[in-house]
Amino acid sequence: MSEYREGAEVLIVDDDPRVRDVLEEVFICGGYKTQVASNGVEGLATFDAARPPLTVTDINMPVMDGLTFLKQVHAADPDAAILVLTGAGDVRTAVESLKFGAFDFILKPVNMEELLLAASRALEHRQLILERREYHALLERRVAEATAQVQATLRELEGTYRTTLEALGSAIDTRDLGTHAHSRRVRGYSLVIARAHGVPESELRDLEHGVLLHDIGKIGIPDSILLKPGPLTPAEWKTMRTHPEIGRQILERIPFLKPAVPIVYHHHERWDGTGYPGGLCGDAIPLGARIFAVADALDAMTFDRPYSRAIGLEAARAEIQRCAGTHFDPAVVATFSTLPLEIFEEIRRRSME
Repeated sequence: MSEYREGAEVLIVDDDPRVRDVLEEVFICGGYKTQVASNGVEGLATFDAARPPLTVTDINMPVMDGLTFLKQVHAADPDAAILVLTGAGDVRTAVESLKFGAFDFILKPVNMEELLLAASRALEHRQLILERREYHALLERRVAEATAQVQATLRELEGTYRTTLEALGSAIDTRDLGTHAHSRRVRGYSLVIARAHGVPESELRDLEHGVLLHDIGKIGIPDSILLKPGPLTPAEWKTMRTHPEIGRQILERIPFLKPAVPIVYHHHERWDGTGYPGGLCGDAIPLGARIFAVADALDAMTFDRPYSRAIGLEAARAEIQRCAGTHFDPAVVATFSTLPLEIFEEIRRRSME
């Protein structure tokens, strides 16, 4: 049975014992459970202990008047249903009480049917407020649950994308002799350097995609050139140098990979402007491509290739430092130089698992 029907609890606050008795009898006959208090202080103590859904209070009382009592009850429970009893001369005060949370006021002498009807309306109003709040809380929980589900789905989807891109990067590596797991290692190196260099986390995903797919354009290079064991002819070098453009054309058609294009297209630029395809120099080179250049050089020097023998990490870092300002961004090299070599060694180890 709803709270605003029979069985609800009501607190009666009035300093006149005869009025209290009459009101208590009326509410008991109406099916309510009652508690009584003779003044505002006693009523407030009873309210704090029992928190009845309905309170009926007189205005003119000793110790604590009804208006002060009303303010304190409303402060303790803004949803409390409160009816004010008042004489004709206190109507202005009764109207004032509405501002402080009273649901309605009843003029004395009290019409008992009117009182019970007002009590029912007050409780129904309170019930609607509580149900509305509960409904809003339910909606908020459902929105939070739906948001969590969407986020989980997105994380799963991003994980699938990452796995797919890693597989694609590995497939590209297999076409180029001596580059097994190259993309995975350079991805790890690049992310470590980027974080240390202050690249925002929100930009790391695009950097990761660009690094993994930096050589995707090589799928358009003939095997006779890509796998040639000896030096390339000028014409063959011209063909080889088209792979950044091929990579750009591939990724620009894929919306979620398009932000990775600057790395794919500019990963062979050099700080001094002698790189390709744009001959960019200095800060004109996208930061992701500048970070990649250091990571890529570190990996190239520390693994055997058909045209070079591997050197240690310490020697590779010294060579990168030597080329700061010509091949590499000096600021990125400075950041790279602060990182313990053990970090890169661990990335190398994991790439081989």
